[in-house]
Amino acid sequence: MTEDAELLRRYVFEKSEAAFAELVQRHLDFVYAGALRRVGGDTHLAEDVTQHVFVALARSAAPLARRPVLAGWLYTTTRFAAAQVVRSERRRQAREQEAHTMNELTSSSAHDAEWQRLRPVLDDTLDELNERDREAVLLRFFEARSFADIGGKLRLTESAARMRVERALDKLHGALSRRGVTSTTAALALALASQSGVAAPAGLGATVTGAALASGAMAGAGTVATLLTIMTNGKILLGLAGIAVAVALGTAFTAAGRVREAEVKWSAAARGQTTLDARVSDLEQRVQAGAKRLQSVEAENARLLRSAAEQKAAGVAVEEEPVTTDLVQERLNRARQLVSSGDYPAALKEMIWLFDVGMKRAANMGPVRLSGGVSLFTELADKYPPARAALDERREAARQKMLADEGDFDAMSEYGAISRELNDGAAMIGLLEQFPSGDRRRAELARSALDDLVESRRYALALEGRNFTSMTSLFEIMSRARPGPASQTEESRRQMRESVIKNAVRDVEVLAGAGEVADARTMANRLLAYDSSEGTQTVLQQHLARAGHPDLMSSPNP
Repeated sequence: MTEDAELLRRYVFEKSEAAFAELVQRHLDFVYAGALRRVGGDTHLAEDVTQHVFVALARSAAPLARRPVLAGWLYTTTRFAAAQVVRSERRRQAREQEAHTMNELTSSSAHDAEWQRLRPVLDDTLDELNERDREAVLLRFFEARSFADIGGKLRLTESAARMRVERALDKLHGALSRRGVTSTTAALALALASQSGVAAPAGLGATVTGAALASGAMAGAGTVATLLTIMTNGKILLGLAGIAVAVALGTAFTAAGRVREAEVKWSAAARGQTTLDARVSDLEQRVQAGAKRLQSVEAENARLLRSAAEQKAAGVAVEEEPVTTDLVQERLNRARQLVSSGDYPAALKEMIWLFDVGMKRAANMGPVRLSGGVSLFTELADKYPPARAALDERREAARQKMLADEGDFDAMSEYGAISRELNDGAAMIGLLEQFPSGDRRRAELARSALDDLVESRRYALALEGRNFTSMTSLFEIMSRARPGPASQTEESRRQMRESVIKNAVRDVEVLAGAGEVADARTMANRLLAYDSSEGTQTVLQQHLARAGHPDLMSSPNP
């Protein structure tokens, strides 16, 4: 099974939505179960919390890709997200849901009665455990991992993993006992294990995946300075551990009857100091690795500075102004004004800089480059032939890169975005057909040329770019969108509904035309459950007729 860190790296560096979707499906039940506990059994609130957690995961994917274990981070993030959601929820709804949940529990078996006593205090008690013990409990009981798997995650032998889980369970049992929840360790383990069977509602995975991917915001990686700070804190902890030992010894000599207690404290502190020594050693190694990376970056910066100096000496224009999001936005506005005023040569100069330099280097401007940037470039190209030549040149460069590298998704996206704006679906389809079946470039091009493929009734090719799974995921996300703020106009709500219907009937046509009749019927039924108005039924029937299946909805299910 692919490790979590590898899936995150694929999402960060390859922009693989499939990798992120797999990560969501892997941990969805774990996060949903934790959220469900923290919101008193309210399934709707649990869905909201789950969505918040995976949005946060998408935004923090880069730094989290370095963590060997994700369960602890997901648990903590679920705790904070649940607290925020619960605070915003009306108390009356929370009390009603809690009463409903309690009624269900009291009618269950003796095991459920044990869970009823445990659930209200479980997460607060888990919060008291240190991170290592908490991760051991989460991996064993909440994610149903084997001891061998836990050992691999925590870099322990299988036997050591078993011992860590047992010690952590004992600590949790003791903490619960102090809260008045008394039961055997075996009963506690059984109640905890039941959480691995809590399943999230159908469709929630598609919703949180879409919302997380749509956020698109990812934080930067940590720095060497951060590691030094952690290392310094670790040494402070060593000093505190030493003080704790001294205090324990002083106490031991005050009375003979407390010698054994002092010995126990000494042993625990010594074990803690050994652990801290190992942690500091590990951090020192990370600092050294970070210093090497820093040297590499500095060397690359020096090379770039030398190159810029050489270009400047040769009379080549070198961009010296730092590229920031504000600068890019300022120059984008300037380009729009120049196009509107008819100063096309100056506008072209701005667009070339924006497309080739600014939007590539400024943070979070990549999507803008392939949407608003290409749109403005195309608007200028329609009015000014040199701009059309410049745009064609960039499309051809992207095409050549795509032909040379099956994994160059940036080139695929750039070629598709420009071709769509130029209304040149024929070029995309012609290029698509050059690649063999199974080639990833076929799917990317099919997505870009989807409308043209449907218009020409090339349904099998359209299905390569937009399969049934992606169709249903997008429909679930769009159809389950909550009402906007009060300031949102009725017109915008109507437009959103029309967009949902338009996409869905097109998907039904693609499925039916490609011979996926059962999937087409499923999608059509979902659409009619969303909107069964006469207008929707009419347009749905028109698309089915285009696909050659006018009687699909009237014929019985196979």
